[in-house]
Amino acid sequence: MNYKFIIHLLGRILLVLSGFMVTMIPWMFYFHEEWLMIPVIESISIPLILGLIIILTVKNFDRELNRKEGYLLVSSVWVVMGIVGSLPFYFSQTIPSYIDALFESVSGFTTTGSSILTDIEALPKSILYWRSLTHWIGGMGIILLVIAILPILKIAGYQLFGMEASGVMVEKITPRTRGVAKRLWGIYILITFVLVGLLMIGKVNFYESLCLAFGTVATGGFATTNDSIAGYSAYVQYIIALFMLLSGMNFTLHYFMMKGDFKKLLRNTELKVYLSIIFIVGFVITIILFFSSNLGFETSFRDSFFQVVSIITATGFATADYLQWKPVAWMLIFGLMFVGASVGSTGGGIKVIRHVVAFKRIRKQTKKLLHPNAITSIKVNGRMVKDETADAILTFILIYLGIFGIGSLVMASLGLDMETAMGSVITTMGGIGPGIGTVGPASNFAHIPAFGKIFLALMMITGRLEIFTFWIIFTPAFWKK
Repeated sequence: MNYKFIIHLLGRILLVLSGFMVTMIPWMFYFHEEWLMIPVIESISIPLILGLIIILTVKNFDRELNRKEGYLLVSSVWVVMGIVGSLPFYFSQTIPSYIDALFESVSGFTTTGSSILTDIEALPKSILYWRSLTHWIGGMGIILLVIAILPILKIAGYQLFGMEASGVMVEKITPRTRGVAKRLWGIYILITFVLVGLLMIGKVNFYESLCLAFGTVATGGFATTNDSIAGYSAYVQYIIALFMLLSGMNFTLHYFMMKGDFKKLLRNTELKVYLSIIFIVGFVITIILFFSSNLGFETSFRDSFFQVVSIITATGFATADYLQWKPVAWMLIFGLMFVGASVGSTGGGIKVIRHVVAFKRIRKQTKKLLHPNAITSIKVNGRMVKDETADAILTFILIYLGIFGIGSLVMASLGLDMETAMGSVITTMGGIGPGIGTVGPASNFAHIPAFGKIFLALMMITGRLEIFTFWIIFTPAFWKK
């Protein structure tokens, strides 16, 4: 195992995180929060000094990583990010409990958006800025990792891309990994600042626009207000819903749109299914809300589609408490937590494309039973999908559901009711934020026992790294030569 190279690369990540933390300082002075100077400097200094020590002392290593080492590196990055990201919360004592600070940090970087905060608006603005920024860094995910460290690697960078990113990307936009990273990183930044501009047109100040953009484009869900997005105008809610939808799409499709290659969109099976689910479920819930409440049609439509888009993209912003809706409506929302966004997006969950392939595989097998001699195949976007790949996807879904079931039992054993136990596990695995039960959109995770918070933080990393990348490092076979 090439430990020296892995440690050296983690040192580089520490320097990157330290650099991002520096951006808290202008906000600290702008909002007259100079009392945070010492904890902020401490938070910046630890990763900076540790990163420099590692880079300067860990030398003379082989600049190559095999697949096992890639898994270890990517998993270690997310653990390190969570630990380092907790420092501003803990040192400032805005979150006095370290476990709570770690939970909030991991939730931010994994773009989950689940929170232990009971009064968000009581926190200093510069700390809330860092909280939102963790989303944006985590949403970039492997893109940041690639830009920071892969230029010095002598491995197929796309291999690492697949280990951490949301599955295998259907379209490669350039044969070089560094080229992919730069283009997607550029698109990510462009979408972020277009959203900032549109929010400011809606009379949201620059600070809040920036924080909301971080949470939206990264499909994270941390807001700067206690009522999430409910207190903003209808215009702002529609804009955020639109950009959540865009961020839940495969980012390579944004690249092709910018090039004017709309054929890629029109033939993309996952995009069609993704939009169809949003439209159908959104329309059904709109009708339910319209006839079961005193809301007008526009408000019913807006509340319905906002929550549907927020949940399927695993963003977690809220404009309404869906647990107050008719059971059939919030059960549809709960069902969306098992769907997920598109592959290659910043969203979490199982992913739409996996459901598409699994459905086609089951349909193929059914046809085989009825017509044993028939020759059938699975195609996605006009390309053949091997049976082995389809079977692997089915296995992934079964393991995902298995972990959800076991995780729910673990949380229930801590004294939570089953509804809350299930809601807490599926929302953290899927990177969604709010769940059902006592962790719904009007509640938080503050009441979860300490062990439960640590367990759910592991569920966040598990979901962010698509299960296998993270848990494979805990198997005995991984450490055998």
